[in-house]
Amino acid sequence: MKNPIFYIAVCDDEPEDREFITRMAGEILRQEKIHAEISCFANAKELLQELKDGKQYDLFLLDVMMPEQGGMELARELRREEMESSIIFVSSNMEMALQGYEVSAARYLAKPVDEGRLKEALLYCYGQKLKSRELLLPTNGSMRKVASKDIYYIEIMGRKCRIRQERKEWDTSLSMEELEGMLVNQGFIRCHQSFLVNCRYVRDFRTSSMELTDGRNVPVSKHRLKEVRQAFFEYVRN
Repeated sequence: MKNPIFYIAVCDDEPEDREFITRMAGEILRQEKIHAEISCFANAKELLQELKDGKQYDLFLLDVMMPEQGGMELARELRREEMESSIIFVSSNMEMALQGYEVSAARYLAKPVDEGRLKEALLYCYGQKLKSRELLLPTNGSMRKVASKDIYYIEIMGRKCRIRQERKEWDTSLSMEELEGMLVNQGFIRCHQSFLVNCRYVRDFRTSSMELTDGRNVPVSKHRLKEVRQAFFEYVRN
């Protein structure tokens, strides 16, 4: 499965700033081999109309200081509409940075935007998109959609793999290798030949097992212990 397209909306009333951020973001993502589609908007009204028409974005890059409706107000409206997309604010007014927490902003970048900081912010938000990626899996003669973030772990059961969620479990005919390939870079670790676990639900790492947040335990193979421990701590640091 190929990595998904990264849909980005840049909203800034200053044409030069809008073009600069768009060009820099596009170049960063090309270098990282991330397929992105970036749309530009001169004001909040244009962007909101696009959303009403059904367009969806994974990331909003919003200028805080815009006439009529600023980026902070726009972000609050997006959250009221229950949009979970990432938000990055860009502004010359750093005094408003703390307000970004109100809308769960991923980053708050100062103008003129530094390339290194923008790169870190974009890669972080793309990682968040991958973590919430939806999979379409065959089950019992039909197809079932599941968000990767909702999978606690996967276990081999005979010739099938069992998808275990918080309160549901069901089987798919895909192999563990196929599922592991679909979930690459999404926080999953092959901790055992028969188990693939989602690190976001790991509460305790032990010598021979992982305890999940709901109390369930997933085994860790002795010969995989070193690489599993390293992968888990890398996940925690990120």
